[in-house]
Amino acid sequence: MKYLKIIVFCFFIASVLSLIGVFVLQSTGLIGKADTDFKNLPYGIAIGINFCFFLSSFTILLNLQEHIRTNTLYKALSFFLLPCMFVLFLLFASWDEPWPGVLFCVPYLIFLLIFFVRSKKQDNRNYKN
Repeated sequence: MKYLKIIVFCFFIASVLSLIGVFVLQSTGLIGKADTDFKNLPYGIAIGINFCFFLSSFTILLNLQEHIRTNTLYKALSFFLLPCMFVLFLLFASWDEPWPGVLFCVPYLIFLLIFFVRSKKQDNRNYKN
């Protein structure tokens, strides 16, 4: 249950931060300057990117197996392999303007890193007891 909470919290926190970032970028005029029906499309793109991260983070549930949870490399791969591959896909897919896509990815990866470190410390404490 702990790992499912990590996935859901990362999704919600990163989505809120991405939406705040889109609002700030639109209010400063850096994105969404066109006066069309698609002015609010960056909000949907931000949620869509975070949802793809949400789906790619289900490999965290592999940590329920003991041999993956105890090995640091396997644990790190279960947390970061698919999300990092998704970031590379976004970079290659939007190589003419990669920064908006990367900026949508940063909050999710930061919170995933925080939860990875917390999980690793908690596992180390449990093994010492």
